[in-house]
Amino acid sequence: MHNIRAHSLIPFCATPILLLKTDFRLSIEEKNIIHRMFDGHYLQKGTELSENYKLLEENGLKRVHDFMVGETKRFVKERLSINNEFYLTSSWATINKKGDHHHTHSHPNTLLSAVYYSQIESGKLVFHADKNGLFPNFDFGFHYSEFNEFNSKSWYLPVEAGDLAIFPGWLKHESTPNESDTPRVVIGANFFTRGTFGKAANVDLLEL
Repeated sequence: MHNIRAHSLIPFCATPILLLKTDFRLSIEEKNIIHRMFDGHYLQKGTELSENYKLLEENGLKRVHDFMVGETKRFVKERLSINNEFYLTSSWATINKKGDHHHTHSHPNTLLSAVYYSQIESGKLVFHADKNGLFPNFDFGFHYSEFNEFNSKSWYLPVEAGDLAIFPGWLKHESTPNESDTPRVVIGANFFTRGTFGKAANVDLLEL
């Protein structure tokens, strides 16, 4: 079991980003399982990626699986008001050592992504959009008195250990550099949907 200490739903460019602040923490055994999944494979800018792309299906990580999958499904049902099934497609972990950051990227072939901050003392999660959400067809250079979720093209989200962020996988994101001697460890998961969509009467029936 875990408790949600606080939650925020950020409508960045009219796109929902959920940040849950929880008391969920990995056990020593769970940490050891995750750290054994690293074999020195690096992405850009020093981000080490686990070798297992089905990380949450590992023996000993069921508690972590249930936490991340359960909160994502709750987000779909209670926040997005979608009754269709969303299911886990892939999961992994990354490590950023001091001076490293996770480059700007998105998650192809997915609808929703979730990232859990297992260990972090430094860094923010940053989202980017090509245009802000006010007038997406007109990219005017307005003079703003302040930046907010509607007129910004980037959004910096402070995160700490125990935080879980859920957002559409197409949304570009990155992390700021880790300025701490303590490595930053993040667990990620992607989700897709399946079932029946539309109606035969509307000539848009689709089964996945």
